[in-house]
Amino acid sequence: MDIREVLRRFEAGDSRRQIAAATGLSRDTVAKYIKLAQQAQVSSASEADDRSLALLQGQRQPRGRKRGPNQDLLSKHEEQLQLWVCHDQLQLTRVHELMRQQLRVKVSYHALYRFVQAKEWLPAHRGTVRMADTKPGEALEVDFGYLGRMLDPVTERLRKTWAFSMVLPFSRHMFVYLTFTQDIPAAIAAFEAAWAAFGGVVRRVVLDNFAAAVDKADNYDPVLNRVLAEYSQHRGFILDPARVRKPRDKPHTERSILFVRNRFYKGGTFRDIVDGQVQATKWCLDIAGQRIHGTTRLQPLAVFQQIEQAALLPWDGQPYDVPIWGKPKVANDYHIQFAKALYSVPYRYRGRHVDVRGDRQLVRVYWDGQVIKVHPRKGPGGRSTDENDYPPEKVGYALRAPERCIQKGREQGPAIGEFLTKLLAGDFPWARLRQAYKCLRLADKYGAERVNAACERAVAYDLLNVRRLESMLTRGIDQQATEPLSTTTPAPPPGRFALPGSAFSQVGLFGDQS
Repeated sequence: MDIREVLRRFEAGDSRRQIAAATGLSRDTVAKYIKLAQQAQVSSASEADDRSLALLQGQRQPRGRKRGPNQDLLSKHEEQLQLWVCHDQLQLTRVHELMRQQLRVKVSYHALYRFVQAKEWLPAHRGTVRMADTKPGEALEVDFGYLGRMLDPVTERLRKTWAFSMVLPFSRHMFVYLTFTQDIPAAIAAFEAAWAAFGGVVRRVVLDNFAAAVDKADNYDPVLNRVLAEYSQHRGFILDPARVRKPRDKPHTERSILFVRNRFYKGGTFRDIVDGQVQATKWCLDIAGQRIHGTTRLQPLAVFQQIEQAALLPWDGQPYDVPIWGKPKVANDYHIQFAKALYSVPYRYRGRHVDVRGDRQLVRVYWDGQVIKVHPRKGPGGRSTDENDYPPEKVGYALRAPERCIQKGREQGPAIGEFLTKLLAGDFPWARLRQAYKCLRLADKYGAERVNAACERAVAYDLLNVRRLESMLTRGIDQQATEPLSTTTPAPPPGRFALPGSAFSQVGLFGDQS
């Protein structure tokens, strides 16, 4: 346009001085363009097209930038500067400080930047490809970072406070959730608060690879936390972890923590974290939501309410029961310890590690993806035991149930049942359960018929001792005929030195003491 204007005015008869005054160009520049046009046989502006004018512009020799004294001064220390910038990879601001401290060179930062840039020591900036805009209600980008310190109303102490910053890329509307912890319950509570604030659920969530959410970070196949993955299935959205150290994967919220810290936290007054959350929610609506966004040039809250909110997935408003998972080992007593309580597991899984999921109501035990046991949830120190989980031969002893032993003894023989009935009689029958189980095991060793005969003989003599019963089986006494007991007890034979009873009376020993 400048060249065309010069030629047009020159063709109209204006002098070089008049053309320079009208176009703002120097007279030398005007003379140069006229000379180049005459050499290219471009006589008038109307005959010249854009291509020929571009050729005239290309023939103009640009002036080289003069080398200033700062560039000469920096050239004397070129080797040291290259060591700091290229080898040590120091930031240019730090190099500028070291120049003043160690080299005693005082130049401006911009002079240093121009020198380093001319030497091509700085890495080339990668080009940024602007991604296509997301659809309304499609995505939510989440960033997590340190905010400051707030009062914990429970402990009444100042604690480090973290912030979940959530931005909807379509409308740029955001929500901030404050928390003291960085675990899965805190993350789920943040999502639940966001759905309540938005009035719906998005279809995809892009989040950082913080330890509570991602068990194993990977650019192609990340391993998500089991609880968070289950929560995303329950709410109907897809978790999409960003790549490690790739801020471009969530550009809309990458610097949002800094924005929240500078515009909301700094200079604010918060009674505690509860009051801070109330103020943060209000700030998202009144300040962050009402501002004119630098990219869209629109108010985020207005765009959200008018377009995006209707495109969100429905949210039922019911609080989510956050489960906990564990992988305990089944102990020798056929129980597992989960959340400081004991739960029985079928005996065939003894010694194996099982997966356990617990919520407010139930505890489910899994083996190889299949549910093998369900218990009601118990508090710390509680126990839930199903007698069917024990081996059949240990149920009675484990449950201290004498009637089970007696019933099993009757199945092996009536005398065995009678022996166990008398053995386990009394106020504390479980104190003799070991003897009862010893009696039942004798039947496995010697046969039920012999043990039944031995128990019949033992009952006849009122001999309720399992060791004596085993001795009878060992000596074969059970195979001898049982002699009936006499109803009258014969008098014992007189002793060799027997004395009459009167000999032990006081009269007999000491005479009459009256």
